[in-house]
Amino acid sequence: MARCGLLAWHRGVLAVLVPHAVARAESLLAQKSVRSVQEWQDSLADETAALRDVSSDVCWQAGFTKEKCCRGDASTAPECWDGSYSFGECCPNADCWVGEFSYDFCCGAKYGPGGNTACWAGSFTHQLCCLANATSNSWADVLASQVETEQFYKMDDFYTDAQYGDEWGYYSKGHVLLGGGKAGQGDTQGTQQFAHFTTYPMALSPHFARVFCRLLFVMWVQLNERAPFRVVEMGAGSGQLAYDTQQCVRTNALGLAPAVWRRWTAAFEYTIMERSPALRKRQQSRGLRSVSGDAQSTASCKSVLAALAASTACQGAEGLDAPECEARDRGTAEAGASVVLSNELLDAFAPVKLRFGLYGKPNITDCGSWQEVRVVHTIPEDRLHQLLMVMGFSEAWTEGTIQQVRSYTESTFCAMANTSIGREAQEKVAVNTSCLAIAFSLSELVNHLDLGIPFASHNMRMRIRKDSKLSDRLRAVTSRLDSELRSSVAMPRDIYRQVRHQLRDLPDVEAEFLHATQTHLLPVSLSEERCDELAWWFDAHEPRIARLALFYRKLGYPAVHVVVRPGEDNFIDLVDCLLGPTGGYKLSLDYGANFEGLVHSLSVDGDNDGIFVPPIPHELMAGLPECHNFWPKCAGRIDWTTFVDFTNLAAAGERRGWRTLFYGPQNLLEQFSRLNLTLHVHQQHRFLFEMLSSTLAQLRAGRTLFPAMPCCKMIGSLVT
Repeated sequence: MARCGLLAWHRGVLAVLVPHAVARAESLLAQKSVRSVQEWQDSLADETAALRDVSSDVCWQAGFTKEKCCRGDASTAPECWDGSYSFGECCPNADCWVGEFSYDFCCGAKYGPGGNTACWAGSFTHQLCCLANATSNSWADVLASQVETEQFYKMDDFYTDAQYGDEWGYYSKGHVLLGGGKAGQGDTQGTQQFAHFTTYPMALSPHFARVFCRLLFVMWVQLNERAPFRVVEMGAGSGQLAYDTQQCVRTNALGLAPAVWRRWTAAFEYTIMERSPALRKRQQSRGLRSVSGDAQSTASCKSVLAALAASTACQGAEGLDAPECEARDRGTAEAGASVVLSNELLDAFAPVKLRFGLYGKPNITDCGSWQEVRVVHTIPEDRLHQLLMVMGFSEAWTEGTIQQVRSYTESTFCAMANTSIGREAQEKVAVNTSCLAIAFSLSELVNHLDLGIPFASHNMRMRIRKDSKLSDRLRAVTSRLDSELRSSVAMPRDIYRQVRHQLRDLPDVEAEFLHATQTHLLPVSLSEERCDELAWWFDAHEPRIARLALFYRKLGYPAVHVVVRPGEDNFIDLVDCLLGPTGGYKLSLDYGANFEGLVHSLSVDGDNDGIFVPPIPHELMAGLPECHNFWPKCAGRIDWTTFVDFTNLAAAGERRGWRTLFYGPQNLLEQFSRLNLTLHVHQQHRFLFEMLSSTLAQLRAGRTLFPAMPCCKMIGSLVT
């Protein structure tokens, strides 16, 4: 169940004092983390605690051993193999011997105890190939071993293109706004401005912003009435929160004493950083200050700091005589923001779905133990031909494109179908089954949790050959896919992007394209680039992953599934840059859960990709296919969202020396809203903050003060 979360950060000048009891609790937590990793490592050494290696169970008996039969290739010990058992289904090193790579070439005595170093790369090691004494390659890696997977769409790239891409992004093209696609047009003053959904700032205007306004005032007090007090909102949507918050400050809606309000309004400044051109235009049309920037890129810092340097705080009539506005007390342009806030922004960060196999002896921090899910699009060849002609392409260009995708389909997916894994599958399905159906059916079976699909390639070959339940399911899935894909071709990522580019101004033809296109998910090895990108994540969450892996391994689950948003780390870097050396606060309101809760929701449901399609108003569905059944179906025409991993955000902040002040349900904000803010003297400011500090200390100590609330995105009158 998704929960609303309020995550506030503090860094820099104001240190949060942690009570002794809390410090002790943190020490115990650190000890628990070490124990979790150690327990996981101990379980790997305990054969009775591991998921069963079906090949070892079946093959090694009556004097036949792995050492005798597998230290070589299929011809080394022919007495081990008969019609019942084969080298490929019994030996973990079976995939080592391809082409020029033979046992003699790689493991011959002339190369010494380490073998021929020219043979070793990645998971192909002397330990595995020569001694047959390491975890086998993944069957998914074997399936894709002969093809280039870069033309399989990365999930985060596909998500980003569909949401923010210049050519067909939902937010970039203006589909998010009422009047769909007419960027910046329509009613700019009404509170309901989004076509697909509404948010609390719009639905509860101006009251929702008043809650933020009060909390910003508390932060200003705690920062010793810093002037200028610069607020940066990232991803402000329609700008309703920004508009109402500034109105709250300007009109003294909090009812502050005149002297306090005068200082407060003189120091206050609000700037929006917005990625979507359509939304930025809408914000500016409402008189709001908005600059271009991407919350998932640290490159945005420079432009926002430049906007902050041109501060207008303390320039109004109210601030001319205020002592806080004297130049010597104002700080410098480099001081950056005082508060960076976001509301329902983090859920829009691009996700990557990862799979950690629990068979064998996987290493959590080794990329070779993980796979990521990628996206492949297919379309009937004749429909693609028709649509290209409708788009105005010449017959020659159309035929050339059709030939290109046909060649790509055959070279890529038939290569997959002719690997050792693919050939085993071909033996169990109908003759002349398409290569697409074989490749996609094997990948689809990963999500059939009752089958317990193994990780190791030799185990998978054994299961396909001898497990009737798996082979029956394989036949059923392959038969369905073969019927659906018989005349289809697969579009490489670049062709798909090119077609969507040409459809950007043809919404009706684009809808036909979406009807005709199918989306498939394939697990592949992590690239070196992805591995480097996630290295910090593996290290930061190793204890948590270890606990979860141990839990699911004991239950017999074949893998743990995780969704990571790499942009979260860049986001924290960006905030760190914006706050600058003077420090400040980071406040994010969004819906999500902790690390463990999100992993549980993904691991027990193989079809859950961590991406949610909010309910779609009937009028937006006109001409489109059914968009709810599978999230990629209507890419670019509807909104997507993910559930925020607040644990990961906290880890990213703490890695940079930040402190987490509080994390809790949305109604935590409402507790602050009940405080009397009609202040006359500085001592009352202190009393207010002492109340706040007491509340935060209790939260920090782990006491539950407030109940959880449902998540925060509203659809019409519904809260989802």
